[in-house]
Amino acid sequence: MKSIFFVFFISSLTVQAQYQADHAIEVKRFTNWAPDYLTVTNTWNNMCFIPSAPSLKCLSVITEINGESTDGMDPEEFYSILDSSESFSLSYLTKSNGENKEYRKHFTKRKGKLLITPYGLPIKPQTISILSDMDVDFFKINTFDYRLAGDDQLMDKTLMEVFADQLRSKGLKRVEENPDIYLYITKDVNQKIESMYVPEYTTTTQTGSTGIGIHNFLGVSGLNVGGSTGKATTVTRDDGHMRTNVNAEAYLEFSILDSRKLNSKKAPVIWQLTYNEYKTEEIRLLESVKNWIGSWALEYPFHESVMRNGAFTWGIFCKNFTSNPTISDIYPGSKADLLGCKVGEEIKFVRYADNDENSCTYRPGQSFYGYKLIPTTTLMQVGKKKITKGGLTENIKYKFIY
Repeated sequence: MKSIFFVFFISSLTVQAQYQADHAIEVKRFTNWAPDYLTVTNTWNNMCFIPSAPSLKCLSVITEINGESTDGMDPEEFYSILDSSESFSLSYLTKSNGENKEYRKHFTKRKGKLLITPYGLPIKPQTISILSDMDVDFFKINTFDYRLAGDDQLMDKTLMEVFADQLRSKGLKRVEENPDIYLYITKDVNQKIESMYVPEYTTTTQTGSTGIGIHNFLGVSGLNVGGSTGKATTVTRDDGHMRTNVNAEAYLEFSILDSRKLNSKKAPVIWQLTYNEYKTEEIRLLESVKNWIGSWALEYPFHESVMRNGAFTWGIFCKNFTSNPTISDIYPGSKADLLGCKVGEEIKFVRYADNDENSCTYRPGQSFYGYKLIPTTTLMQVGKKKITKGGLTENIKYKFIY
C-alpha cells in the first residue's frame, strides 16, 4: 500500500496552478545579449540534472549542446536535442568577476519532471521607467566604474553602490582604469513643509430628548408611568496644536554610459532607469533607493522582464503528475528531502493558501489543469483533528511542505 504524501504551500503572492517543468533548462535568444547563441533563462535552481552546476545559471550563454553549435539554433531545436536522451553535454559561458568564463560539463537528468508553482513577478510601479539600447551586445560588457560630478559626490557614490550590487551579481567587476561602462546619477528632491498653529477651540452641541408620561396607570391609584423632556448638551474641546503639511517631489536618473562614446558625437547612454514621484509626505531618497528602487536594476541589461516568471519548488519529481501522482525522484537537501519524503510516496493533493479560505488546485479524480478551484473545506486541513466512530479523535499525520 502506498504511503500518502501531501504538499501544502503558503504564499501571499499571486500563484498560478502547479505544473511540471517542460525542460531541464529553458533558453531564449536575445538581440542585446550574445545574439548569436542561446541564453539560459531558467535552470530551476539546478535541480533537474546531476551533477548540479552553480556555474550554469540565468544569463549563461550556451554555445554547444552535445557538440553541436547553438549559433543560429532555434530554441525548439535545442529542446529536441535536450529531451532526446537521459543525458546531455553543454559548453557554456558565464560572466564572473569581469570575465566570460567557459565551461564544458556532462549532465544526467533526474527521473521525472520537477513539480513547480510559478508566481507572477512584481509589477513595475508607474514611478519607474527603464530604457535599454537594443543595438548593444551587453554580454561583451565586463567592467564598470563611477562617473561623479557636482557637489554631492558622496551621496551619488552611495546611491551608485546600490545599483552596482546588481551589476556584480551578473558578473561585472568595478575597475578604475579603462572600464567598459560608467555609472552616472542625476537627482533632485524638492520638499515644501508648511506648519500652522491651530488654536484651542470648544464646540457645544445641544440635542433635544422627549419622553412619554402616562398617569394613573391601569386605574391603579398613585401609580404613574412617566417620561421626561429636556435637552442633552455635548461639549468637545481641542487643545491648540501644530499641523504640518508636506509636499515632496523626487527625481532620480541612473544612467549607464558607454565609455567609448564619451568623447564622440554619439549619445553615450546605453541603459537608463528613471524614478519620479510626488508624495504628500517626506521622501528619503537614499532609503527609497536601498529599499526598493535599486532592486529594479535587476532588469539590466533589458528594459523589461525577459525571464520567465519565478517559481517555487519543493525538490519533488513526478513522471506523470496528472495520472500517476507519485514521487519519482527527490532533490537532495530540498524541503521534501529534509521532511523525510521518499520515492514512491503518493501525492494526495497540492494546495496553496495564506488562510483557510483559499483553495486547492488538484486532488485525485479531478483535472489538475482545470481552472475550477476546489474549496479547502472539502479537504483535510493542517492541524485539524479527524473525528472517528465512537467519538474518538485522532491526529492526522501527513507530511506538509511550507
